Amino acid sequence: MSVYEILEEMDEMLENAKSYLLAPHKVVVDGDRLRELLDDIRRNLPAEVKEAQNITYERTHLIQEAQQRAEQLVREAEDRAKAIVSEHAIIAEAQRSAREILNKTKQKCDQTKQATEAYVLQSLTVTEERLQDALLQIRKERENWQKQ
Repeated sequence: MSVYEILEEMDEMLENAKSYLLAPHKVVVDGDRLRELLDDIRRNLPAEVKEAQNITYERTHLIQEAQQRAEQLVREAEDRAKAIVSEHAIIAEAQRSAREILNKTKQKCDQTKQATEAYVLQSLTVTEERLQDALLQIRKERENWQKQ
């Protein structure tokens, strides 16, 4: 019999008990039967309390496990988000660095091209002047040969 069933029987005993004429709030009950029922409660109560404690422990344990798992999932999600942000930052930095290197390379190419053009033009001008001088001397020599 469960504790609730025993308590129900005790309640019925009180309901069915005869009261005193001068004190209606007092009743006569079977003392031996009441003691048996109390002993039954004492025997059953520890088992039911133990079962309730086990249920409470299991519930607490399940809640703790669920909370730990939830915290772990949050940490993993945060780590993944940090990794994604970090990867994005690395990619953005690499792209920025590549643009900077490309711009510097273009500037160097432009400078080298300008310097090369200036050198070639100067060299051609000097060569042209020397060729004109040489041509002038050749004409003079030819004239000298023609006069002789």
